[in-house]
Amino acid sequence: MNPSNLHSISDQITMPEQEALLTAAKITMRFGGLTAVRDFNLALHKGEIVALIGPNGAGKTTVFNMITGVYKPSEGKIYFMNQDITGVRPDLITKSGIARTFQNIRLFKGLSVLDNVLIANHLHLESGFIQATMKLPGYRKEEKAFREKSLALLERVDLIGSCNDKAGALPYGMQRKLEIARALATNPKILLLDEPAAGMNPREANDLTSFIYQIKAEFDLTILMIEHHMDLVMDISERIYVLDYGITIACGTPSQIQNNQKVIEAYLGVDN
Repeated sequence: MNPSNLHSISDQITMPEQEALLTAAKITMRFGGLTAVRDFNLALHKGEIVALIGPNGAGKTTVFNMITGVYKPSEGKIYFMNQDITGVRPDLITKSGIARTFQNIRLFKGLSVLDNVLIANHLHLESGFIQATMKLPGYRKEEKAFREKSLALLERVDLIGSCNDKAGALPYGMQRKLEIARALATNPKILLLDEPAAGMNPREANDLTSFIYQIKAEFDLTILMIEHHMDLVMDISERIYVLDYGITIACGTPSQIQNNQKVIEAYLGVDN
């Protein structure tokens, strides 16, 4: 599809009446003369699982990077719980309650499963540098609490049996699960999953679907997901946004998206 034939439908998207937990208002990202995302609107409501899909290079990960502070939008605003978080540092956005995973797994593969989760807990460390260096009582108390919390989390996600194993030694599907567990350790309200099923076989993808439902319920999460595995997307998503050439070409329920001609053309191409 030629990008010159596309026009944004962002202003036409209707949302549920309840107040959004996360809102992106006409966010645009330019890199020099290239516009990677143009006028993207998003309303993510508490408890939803929403998917962001599109062909490779459509701008999906750029949207994630703007939401999580990796990029500051060239235009537009992002609000989380009615607070403007546009351009806020990634660590502060994570601390506020938005966590993410990455398309390429970013574990500390030489460290244990437990240590990977412990590191994520340190986002909420209150002890200062001197207290930590000298291992003063306040720091030791926090470390003990973090360890207990991490072990409890690994128990809940069925990784406790591997807590002392090196992260890099885990099977691929378990590494994905560990990366999600590490994100959960930051106490998120919103979890952004960047292609969680990438590289998985059908059985692993089915297990992942069940796991996402499990953590959504147990941790009271709202989930925004980029995914190319269409069976998973259609099974799990309540609403789907579709990007092509950085422009929103559709938004709707899975059944609406499956029957949308623009979406079909974006994925399959169209003869000129």
